[in-house]
Amino acid sequence: MGQFIALLVLLLLSAIISGSEVALFSIKGALREDLSEREDAASQRVLRLLDTPRQLLITILLLNTVVNVSAAILAAVATAQIALAYNLDPVLILAAEVVVLAMLLLILSEITPKLIATKHAISYSRWVSRPMLIATRALGPLTRLTAQLTKKLQQRFERRHDGRLSPEDVRAIAEISEAHGSIEEDERDLIDSIVEFGETTVREIMVSRLDVVALPVTATLEDALRTIRESGHSRLPLYVDHLDNILGVVYAKDLLPYLNGTSPGEEQTDRNQPIDWTRVCRAPMFVPMGRTLDDLLTDFQTKKTHLAIVVDEYGGTAGLVTLENVLEEIVGDIRDEHDATENESLIEHLEEGRIVADARVNLDELEELLGIKLDDESFDFETLGGLIYHLAGEIPSVGDEHTHGQLRFRVLSVENRRIGSVQIDMLQEEPEETTSVEDDTGR
Repeated sequence: MGQFIALLVLLLLSAIISGSEVALFSIKGALREDLSEREDAASQRVLRLLDTPRQLLITILLLNTVVNVSAAILAAVATAQIALAYNLDPVLILAAEVVVLAMLLLILSEITPKLIATKHAISYSRWVSRPMLIATRALGPLTRLTAQLTKKLQQRFERRHDGRLSPEDVRAIAEISEAHGSIEEDERDLIDSIVEFGETTVREIMVSRLDVVALPVTATLEDALRTIRESGHSRLPLYVDHLDNILGVVYAKDLLPYLNGTSPGEEQTDRNQPIDWTRVCRAPMFVPMGRTLDDLLTDFQTKKTHLAIVVDEYGGTAGLVTLENVLEEIVGDIRDEHDATENESLIEHLEEGRIVADARVNLDELEELLGIKLDDESFDFETLGGLIYHLAGEIPSVGDEHTHGQLRFRVLSVENRRIGSVQIDMLQEEPEETTSVEDDTGR
């Protein structure tokens, strides 16, 4: 009987201590200001406890551990005595004791007191302030020593890991969270996009030079307005003679003053006559192809612009990149009324194991769609067209076939040395990499 009463007392103490942790550390902000305005002794004791949060936490955890271990030992001794007295299987009795004690500790000493303490944080804290302050002072030397040791361990860990999680750690945490249902699949994809954001370069997302819509410096106002209407772009690079000589960027909104037939200086303007674009265009921003997206985003914010001209290693124009391109790497495609319809895709499924893809499709997207690995880590290109050029070693012609891994590529269209569409067939076995070209005789 005495052991049973002692066990109940230990469970009660465990409940009080567990509730103390939640109640005391819930007092923040407005609740702490409320206590500060009170002059009673209990409120002042709570504030003194909160002045040393690390020491307070160690005290609570130490007391809770001692009480729970004592309850477990006492319960084990009592069940062993019962097993001997009634000639029962001690293993079975101990197993039952572990299950029952675990449930009691969970319900009576953890969940219930913490729920109560959460709803009545101030009154609970004031109630336990005296015994907790006494315990903190009594265990002061031990808790201070433990606090110093934990602080040194924390500092050493932060120095070793630079205080940050690696991208691999973040991905692993996201995978575990998704597996346990803590986050959804789209949330996990967003985390992956953010992690990869700092590793992605401008080259991987830029608009190719061949797809750049630009304005020559000899263009008239009518030419500019027509180009803006047809392309749907609100910003156009302005060039002299060729795209490698970018003069600036023309904003569609800067042309609004010219629409009433007069220039900003109240001079009459003929829409079909060339105008002085140097008065209209804005200074361009140039970035190298190898710049990472997080640095590019900082550049956009610093220079307050949404468009940058991408240059290659020789200083020529390789393409352009916009703020929308950068944001799409995190949140996915952002479509407006000028973009292609949702149903228009760079990939068309013909039949099982065969598709037709635009040469502009990204190799990562192709790998994900087909569920294969192209082993393209050493490649210096990002698109299907780049892979075809790599395999061919020359300008491909319509009908050329090339094999790489499990895929066979057949060029369906070429325009001005630019590959249009490619037929892709999945092979059952991986043949050796080959290239076959049909000549004019059909052989």
